[in-house]
Amino acid sequence: MFKRFLYIVVLTLSVGELQAGKLYTEIPALIHLSKSEQEDTNGFNLVEYLPTLIYKKINEGKITLWDSPKKQVAILPEALKNIESSNNVSFARTQNLFLNELWTSSRRKTEFVIIGLSFLSESPKGKISFGYIDLQEALPFLSTEFIPCNVNGPAQLTYMNALYSRRYNFNLLQFGVRDFTVNPASSFSIKKDAFYSKKKVQGIYKFPNTKMVTYVIEKNVTEINDPGTDCLKSIEKYLNDNKEVLFNIGGDKYFDYQKRLFDVTITRIEVTEIWEKKGNVISYKPYQIRIFANNKPLNIISFEDLAKWQLLINFKTLEDVLIEKTFQYSIYKINRDLIAYTEAALYLKALRDYKWTQVSNYVKYSKD
Repeated sequence: MFKRFLYIVVLTLSVGELQAGKLYTEIPALIHLSKSEQEDTNGFNLVEYLPTLIYKKINEGKITLWDSPKKQVAILPEALKNIESSNNVSFARTQNLFLNELWTSSRRKTEFVIIGLSFLSESPKGKISFGYIDLQEALPFLSTEFIPCNVNGPAQLTYMNALYSRRYNFNLLQFGVRDFTVNPASSFSIKKDAFYSKKKVQGIYKFPNTKMVTYVIEKNVTEINDPGTDCLKSIEKYLNDNKEVLFNIGGDKYFDYQKRLFDVTITRIEVTEIWEKKGNVISYKPYQIRIFANNKPLNIISFEDLAKWQLLINFKTLEDVLIEKTFQYSIYKINRDLIAYTEAALYLKALRDYKWTQVSNYVKYSKD
């Protein structure tokens, strides 16, 4: 008798959870991302950059734009341009992005699969639907191309990883047969239970603690033994001794090949590295360098190619000197964001001492 009573109680609880929308399998969900609602601390803005990439691929014929998720009618590039011109709207500059997904949730975990992208714009004539993209078809370039990230985001984040990071603000518009466009507040409990409860979110992409940092090294006029100055002198000597290398990396745009006796002065270098922070320790991996000869920018060189020059600075390789960071330098760029010279020291302090997802906030409140 007791076992039968317990079974009824458990069955009642299970039905109650199902009715509350907490237990379900592959329920279609439609979420909405607004460009204006994305925060800087997210590290990137999908609505700002993803439509531009998709638009480019549509016009290149590398991806199909469909009328709807049912994929009954393909919208050709010419037809898309007609939609844009007749409604005075732009696909690439749309302010709204929709993700078509399937959600599965149990007592302990949530899983989500993004199956497509939908695009909508607003015009004087009303809302204009641009159509639907099958994510599987877009997978090859979404998995290889990087979304521009601000100072709070990681280095080299692919669009696919950005989509699966869930580090963006979104609203749940549809869940199964339920439509929340009229009363969005009623969707909050489902969204909260799925992604903001104690449940593990399966398949979510976690940001690496990395930054793409570009800094400038110039000759230090106050410290003659600065290793940065020695780096510039070593590069200068190599290029003056190997004029063909100088011309091959862009020197031919500024200097006369016939006047090989003319020596150049290396006035600065811009070093781009991938920084990674583990605990309180930052590691550095040189990525590429741009050399300025007589204040003229030469071509960007990968560090792999530069290493073939086999430069030595006081019995150390160039890579060793750069990694040691015992020279004077100024941060010029973090990810996509240019850094003002007057704020470079603040950004460096933020990278050394603060959370890497809150770099902009540290700088902002340090100035106030």
